[in-house]
Parts: sequence; structure tokens; C-alpha cells
Amino acid sequence: MANPKLKERQIEIFRIVMATNSLTAAARHLGVSQPNLSIAIKRLEDQLGIALFGRIGGKLVPTQEAQLIFEEVERVHQQAEMLSDSIYSIARGNASTFRFGATPSIGMRLIPKALRRLQLAGAAGTYYCDSLPQRDIRDYLLFGRGTCVATIARIDDPVIETTAIAEAGLVCVMPADHRLASRASISPAELSEETLISFGSTTTHGLYIDETYRRSGAVRNTAVYVHFVEAALSFVAERIGVTILDAFSAIDCATAGMAAVPIANSVSVSAYVHTSRLRPRPTTVESLIMALRDVALTESNFTNGIINPCNDP
Repeated sequence: MANPKLKERQIEIFRIVMATNSLTAAARHLGVSQPNLSIAIKRLEDQLGIALFGRIGGKLVPTQEAQLIFEEVERVHQQAEMLSDSIYSIARGNASTFRFGATPSIGMRLIPKALRRLQLAGAAGTYYCDSLPQRDIRDYLLFGRGTCVATIARIDDPVIETTAIAEAGLVCVMPADHRLASRASISPAELSEETLISFGSTTTHGLYIDETYRRSGAVRNTAVYVHFVEAALSFVAERIGVTILDAFSAIDCATAGMAAVPIANSVSVSAYVHTSRLRPRPTTVESLIMALRDVALTESNFTNGIINPCNDP
């Protein structure tokens, strides 16, 4: 049997109690009596089958489950406010808003450089760039939260259209004065004695890195695990170790005192723009694709790995 749907008023009551951390203050804010508010909270707990609050030393204390629920409520609440802002913007005639998503590796350097080109061309009046984990891409597109998503992850879905932007290899990023920084390329085996900052094997980067290691017959020994490209680069900047990234993520790393050396016999990493086939593709998406390819072409001769633009539709 399906769970009974929570009412908007129940969620509002819960949110205000969590925000105020007081039944008295929450009741005053909601314009209800404290006994009625206590009854509403008890009904919500009965419906969910869990305790949301307890009392310690006379103070109202949320349970761990309540904290997790509150985080989700706040996330949805913020999205609702952003949706409201978008609706009013359209109602005022300002429909030139371009909202899109990007995963961290593409969002690090390719997206800022491409967005600068769109800005100079006046492609839109307002831009929203949402940073997305891979697991949220499909819902982001299907529910129309944004027009497209730029990522290095391919998505096999019949209602999602994928456009290739560019291809790049993996590079090893290290401090600029590292003993291997002047090399034309490095094999995974040559990094065996280095402190490797890297990603879990189930992540997009981890899969690419593991396949490259398999090609060379080497074993990847990760000393420091990270989830995001930004963290990996920050740790390298602090001289904690070296990391392996796609060349897109390593663009301009020299400005931060780092060097990027191509990994020999690396797998090819592609950058994509995904859109939903269920909605018309606005011209701003085409402009973004062209700008990204232009950036890839500009960066193709840099020493941080080969980047080849994809010019096919």
C-alpha cells in the first residue's frame, strides 16, 4: 500500500518547528495554539511511524531522522523559491533566462570559459548554472529544471539526446616543481611511489582511471580519496600528493602552481551536452555547444593533455 501523501501544511509546521527549535515560538509564528501544534506534530509522527522530537533538560531536541528530513525539506523549499522567481521573471517579460547544469569536471574550466563567450554575445539576460552530481542529471532534464547538462558522463536513455563536445585524455596533475613535471607523458606504473589523490572505483573518474591502469598492467593504490575535482586540485596545491584527472579539469592549472602531464595510453574521456527530447531545444543550448567546442579548440594545443573538439551534430 502506498504511503499517504503528506500535506503541505504538515511540512510547513515541521519546517517552522525545526527552524525555531521551540513549540512556543513556532505556534506564535504559525498563528495557532501550542496544544494544537503539539497535536499536529504527534499526528505527523504517527503517520511517519517515527519520533521527530524529544526533550532533554526541558528543551525540544530533533531526532536524527528529523534532521535528515529537514535537510530534504529545505532543499525542496529552495527549489520552489527559485521556481517562483523564474515564473515571475517570465511574467514580467524577461524570458531570456538560460538555466543549465554541469558536473564538476566540466564546470571547473570549460563552462566558465564558454559562459564568458555567451555573455559577450548577449545570448541571454540571466544565467543559472546548477552544479549537479551524475545521479541527478536525468531528473533535472526530464522535469525541466534546466535546458541541458554538460558532463563527462554518457547517459543511455531514449528520451535524452546527447551531443559530443570534445575528447581528452587523462593527465597527472602535480606541483610545478615536481620531479616528473617536465615529462612529456607518464605511465601509471611510474606513479607507484607517489601519494595518489584519487576517486572511488564506482565514480565516473574512477572508472576511467581504473581502465587506464588495466591497460598498462599497473595497480592503482590510492592514498587519499576525494569526491570532487576541486578537492583533488586543492590537495595537490597543498603538496599532499598527485592526482589523475581528465584534461578538461586541468585547464589553467599552471596558474595555480601546478603542472599537468598526459598519462600514456590513456582512455579517451568525452565531454557531452545532454538535453531532453521531450522539450524543444532552445537556441541558447546551441550557443553553449558552439562555445564549448570553441574553448576546446582553443585549449587543444595546451601542454595539459590533448583536447580534440567534436564538430559532428
